[in-house]
Amino acid sequence: MDLKKRDAVLSAARNTFLRYGYKRVTMNDIAEAAGISRPALYLVFSSKEEIFKGVYEHWVKETLTEIEGKMAPLKSPDEKLRVAFELWTVRPFEMMLASNEVSELLECTYGFAQDSVKQGYRSFEKILIPILQSHSMFQTYKIKISAEKMARLLSSSVRGFKIVAKDAAGLRSLIKDLLILALGN
Repeated sequence: MDLKKRDAVLSAARNTFLRYGYKRVTMNDIAEAAGISRPALYLVFSSKEEIFKGVYEHWVKETLTEIEGKMAPLKSPDEKLRVAFELWTVRPFEMMLASNEVSELLECTYGFAQDSVKQGYRSFEKILIPILQSHSMFQTYKIKISAEKMARLLSSSVRGFKIVAKDAAGLRSLIKDLLILALGN
């Protein structure tokens, strides 16, 4: 199957997962939504887990591209960091709060797609590193750890924040406080 058809399957699967959650969706449901036969689907993806990983990885790429695009016109590292965390952390959190199915999808991700999740966070951290390096705290050497370690600290912290925050406003407040604590602004 060519890349265009693979992307069509992933798009159909994403919509199906978002609508019904992970557990209720079958390979037949995904094939039907993609407009192909189930045997044709199995020629490309060996399992529902593999499709889900593909959907997650596609979402990561889309989100990182959107982050880079929205940060491009911004001047301040602080503004760039706020945009990055809004799109990477707050938006999925809001989706999770609004839908039991999305919440279930996020729980599944940690079960069998841990490598994909780790890679996604590493990619997010790679976006954060140059922003951190351009921050005045790093340029004046007031921060004693590297931008790479700070990016890891920030991205790891927000993962935990999603567990304790009750709503998006609370999550934004935690992220804001974390950036103040980490960068002194």
